[in-house]
Amino acid sequence: MQAEQPHDPDLHAPTQSGNVSRTVAWYGVGVLSVVQLFSFIDRQALSLLIAPIKADFGMSDTQVSLVIGLGFAIAYAIAGLPIGRLVDQWSRPALLGLGLTVWSVCTAACGFARSFTHLALLRSGVGIGEATLTPTVISFLGDYFPPSRRGISFGVFAVSVYVGSGLSLVAGSAVLKALEGVAFITVPLVGEVKPWQLVFLLIGLPGLLAVPLVLTLFEPRRQRGTAKAPSARDLSLAEVLAHYRRHWPAFLTQHAASTMMAMLFYGVSAWVPEFLRRTYAMPISTAGLSFGLVTVAAGSLGVLSGGLFSDALLKRGYTDARLRATLFAAVGALPFAASFPLAGSAALALALVFGMVFFTSTISTAGSTGVQELALPRMRGIAAAIYLFIFNGIGLSLGPTLFAVLTDKVFGDPSMLWRSLAFAAPSIAALAATLSLAGLRPYRACVAANQHHLLPALAAGV
Repeated sequence: MQAEQPHDPDLHAPTQSGNVSRTVAWYGVGVLSVVQLFSFIDRQALSLLIAPIKADFGMSDTQVSLVIGLGFAIAYAIAGLPIGRLVDQWSRPALLGLGLTVWSVCTAACGFARSFTHLALLRSGVGIGEATLTPTVISFLGDYFPPSRRGISFGVFAVSVYVGSGLSLVAGSAVLKALEGVAFITVPLVGEVKPWQLVFLLIGLPGLLAVPLVLTLFEPRRQRGTAKAPSARDLSLAEVLAHYRRHWPAFLTQHAASTMMAMLFYGVSAWVPEFLRRTYAMPISTAGLSFGLVTVAAGSLGVLSGGLFSDALLKRGYTDARLRATLFAAVGALPFAASFPLAGSAALALALVFGMVFFTSTISTAGSTGVQELALPRMRGIAAAIYLFIFNGIGLSLGPTLFAVLTDKVFGDPSMLWRSLAFAAPSIAALAATLSLAGLRPYRACVAANQHHLLPALAAGV
């Protein structure tokens, strides 16, 4: 394919970004990364606790997947729509601080669950709290950085996704290993708890320490006496919907391709420790440690590479750079997704999983920055919420459940988890690549229309 004609990649920069210093902007990335790290520590640990929770509550793989994915993701997705609108109108530090408090408390409370229903409700609470994070981040970084620097800024931020996921597995594995064979632990002020309950307490409560840090974030909307461009005013809901109707092919394909990549990553990640235990008889503590280290290394490298790659494409004149990066990632992930479940050893399986995580992790930059480019300023919060409604409502919720249902209902044997992975993982990667390819032309058209919309603001010197 030929490159688009060169253009100014900062043409549609948000009006506030010029008023944010580089130091303040990167400080914001640092704080938001810390919050994201706690988010994924809270989210990933459950994959280590499948066996003891199943034993205590008498749950099937499918029920576990509902707690890991569907219950969390539906609450996340539904709450994200009104929260996304609030992001465009309220103080973003205050909103994020409240969300962080809610999900930290609910995560710790999971350690006191006494049934499948209790656990599912508390996981839904975690989802509602975490629904404040990504719309706030997308909105903040859109104000802090011009388009030509958003890929790398999101890449640095998104490293925390994989560090958090990996640390959760590593720390959780260490706790389980240290308490192997121990039935109960006495916790001050709490009493006797089981090892899996202790893990929830240890990963939930520390998140509260980051709340004061969130409240130090610079809020560009607090500035007084700053001229507001016509494009920077609050858009009505009718105007937001009209923008989506005009450019629905671009939004549909970009959202769907990103969602398939999320389904691949979250679905596989939820079951890799159990896959290693069931297929290769690897102890769950060892499986969690091994996959945790793979997630940290491969995810961090992949997300930074994806940000740099899409920024480089944008500077070369590809206005569809973010979606083009998703296409490249989906094609790259496919052979690894197809081969790791068939590996003859645990070591080879982990090496192949490394490749799959490397490519799928790029969606953390390509997906979110793509939403920024398709949306107009002052609708990024609600646009992020709509994106996440689809991204999490399908990708995060159905990813873990798809593999569980295949194992329970199609193959009918927990030891056949590898077959579920071998069938579904490459199929999802292929679908993501197809959707990305189909969306390139409408994506370019939407970006061009957005640039034209903002020309009056630029001409006014805002």
